[in-house]
Amino acid sequence: MPTSRVFLLVCAATAGLCAQTADQPLTNADIESMLSSGLPESTIVLKIHKAAYFGLVDLDSSPAALIVLKGKGAGEQILNAVVWAEPYGAERKEAQAAEQQAAQQKQLEEQAAPGLPDGAGVYFKGSSAWVRLPAFLFWTPLYSGWAWMRGERVFSIPIANEPSEVPVSGAAPIFYRRSPRPDEGWQIVHVASRNHQRQLRLISGGVSDQTDKLAASQVTDVQVKPVAGGIFALQPKAQLQEGEYALCTGVSGGRGLKECYSFNLRQ
Repeated sequence: MPTSRVFLLVCAATAGLCAQTADQPLTNADIESMLSSGLPESTIVLKIHKAAYFGLVDLDSSPAALIVLKGKGAGEQILNAVVWAEPYGAERKEAQAAEQQAAQQKQLEEQAAPGLPDGAGVYFKGSSAWVRLPAFLFWTPLYSGWAWMRGERVFSIPIANEPSEVPVSGAAPIFYRRSPRPDEGWQIVHVASRNHQRQLRLISGGVSDQTDKLAASQVTDVQVKPVAGGIFALQPKAQLQEGEYALCTGVSGGRGLKECYSFNLRQ
């Protein structure tokens, strides 16, 4: 008789035990119960395999536990099946622990920053809802080479033609971001306007140096504080005046590459 048909017949004959696999993990106590009920060894082994397949096992294969099972009548095949299936229960427990930890972290994050979106980015809590700051990238060597050829140590790079559509209030606004990288150094940069174009001012380190810095006069350092779970708060260390700004950080592995988020500060 095919194995699958045997399995179906076993499930039909032991409906309560088969239903158990779908509801809760199989334990040593369940195996002892099946042994005391006189179920065939092949049926118990098949039950262990089925439970392990679904990751629903909570078995103990320690020497003491195996001795107890042997004393209850377990043969070699059942004992070997218990030893084989036990790791599948460990995987299940690890997954459950990870899910529980993630749920706890999500709860802490929701308490600390209610409604903060899950998507990547930088956010500001407006009067009625969270606002996502528009992002842009710029690569300083793209512009510094031309500036060096023209003999310019201080130069500007264009970032936008229109002012930011994200209004931010307060002289020391707090922004939120999920999981900043440890090596990220954040700065708030004042954005200049020239001929209806938004620009950032940089100081070239020369072609040999390849290090370009934002002009100190337009930069405010940012303090990064953990809020809860994977959420961090970013706040300027000094008060800002009204105007256009960009919250910027370096990109790991990208020399001279900056990731910025623009906003319009209004008092």
